[in-house]
Amino acid sequence: MKTLDEILALESEAEKIYYLQQRRTPLPDVHALYKDWDPDKHDVNDVDKRPENKIIVAEATIDPSTGKEIPAQYTDDKTNPTNRITLPLEQDITNIHTAWTVGKDPKVTCEPNNDKEQELLSIIKSTCRRNKMRYFNKRLVRSWLSETECAEYWYVVKDESFWRRLLTKLKNTFGGRVMPQYRLKCALWSPFRGDKLYPFFNDAGDYLALSREYSIKEADGTETVYFMTVTDRKVYRWRMDSTWVKEAEFLHGFAKNPTIYSWRPKALCHNIRAIRDRLERLMSNFADCIDRHFFPYLIMEGDVHGLPQKSGKNRMIKITNGGKVYYLNWDQASDAVRLEMDELWSKAYQLTNTPQLSLEALKGLGEIPSGKAFQFLFMGTNLAVDNHAEVIGEHIQRRYNFLASAVGSLSAEHMQASQTIDIETEIQPYSIEDIAEKIKNATDACGQPIASLKTGVMMAGLVDNVDDEVREIEEENTAKSMTDVFTPTE
Repeated sequence: MKTLDEILALESEAEKIYYLQQRRTPLPDVHALYKDWDPDKHDVNDVDKRPENKIIVAEATIDPSTGKEIPAQYTDDKTNPTNRITLPLEQDITNIHTAWTVGKDPKVTCEPNNDKEQELLSIIKSTCRRNKMRYFNKRLVRSWLSETECAEYWYVVKDESFWRRLLTKLKNTFGGRVMPQYRLKCALWSPFRGDKLYPFFNDAGDYLALSREYSIKEADGTETVYFMTVTDRKVYRWRMDSTWVKEAEFLHGFAKNPTIYSWRPKALCHNIRAIRDRLERLMSNFADCIDRHFFPYLIMEGDVHGLPQKSGKNRMIKITNGGKVYYLNWDQASDAVRLEMDELWSKAYQLTNTPQLSLEALKGLGEIPSGKAFQFLFMGTNLAVDNHAEVIGEHIQRRYNFLASAVGSLSAEHMQASQTIDIETEIQPYSIEDIAEKIKNATDACGQPIASLKTGVMMAGLVDNVDDEVREIEEENTAKSMTDVFTPTE
């Protein structure tokens, strides 16, 4: 296997890209993954797999002369609409896992050793806020769970206002030197966004580079394919013009690779594809059956004289010689269908360790469980999130390591701090906390109050000005105590 330097040193641009496109894992099947993700692409909407209901003209009969069946005859130009009920199960399950994994911001732990490290930490946090990483994390995890791979790419844009706002908070940020002009921005690359990703690892398994193949629609309507490779020093870009043509090569200015890549072998909902398909067919067939039998047939036996009027009161049918008139009702039991649908629906969530967050599911719990009961109830989901954290937690940790290095590259004042600062991150799974239960347990353990009056007012969240409210409460308590002292007793 050629090394990265050997590949980039090749004379043929096409040969370079050929080697850069060699992956250890196959490219994701984007068509199949998006078909699962988008309900409009499900098989139940495919006319070839689920044809429209044809209108029958003549029932099948038996030829009396030959004894052979004469097939039923249908209209060629008219059909009855077929029910096509789709279920966005993959979306629902993936969104729940996403919220459970990064619904809470990752915990960032850092103990700066000096002012420069403190300033660096503040700049990193401001960078994350400016890039709205809380929402970016959700897009990242959702892509990773549903598309099997994704990457984030950091780059710089000219923005002096970002650093000027920091100066209002950090007095000695730049020590009298020239203020940086560029700030960091982040982009998400994933298959559903039209990206083909090609990570490059050396023989030891170290991540060295990431290539991205994508297309851009030009003004004249044509599409141009580009190939981009990012290493720890440079960014290379080629354009497909009958053959690969090198378009750009430049230093990105960072000390580390500005890309972070994450992969998983299969989508989260890969194993429930058959269950969801079966559910959609069951529900669609059930709907067709209801439509056919919603209006019962009127059966008339014996001698019937006259048909009932379509409207009006006192409608009558005259029957003689023991004739009968009745409706042909659908007596077939549908319990088996409902049971199968309920079992399959529950199984889809069980197999993915996903809680069913519906009003119907909560009704089945009876009284609202305590915080500890909720922990047991969602233990499977928490274990699933713990497994997600093996990849996503490492991804976010690498992001903070890169940001520390990147800020040091942009601001010479923080170069030394970027090499010594120690930032640890940890995924915080979403949890339903019973605050009252926690306070009671802590109070029972300590035997005394565990929070101040101000903290209690803040937790209540009933007023905007906490200090004024605390002051009024203290004044009322003082007045009450004085009243109690001077109140005569019997």
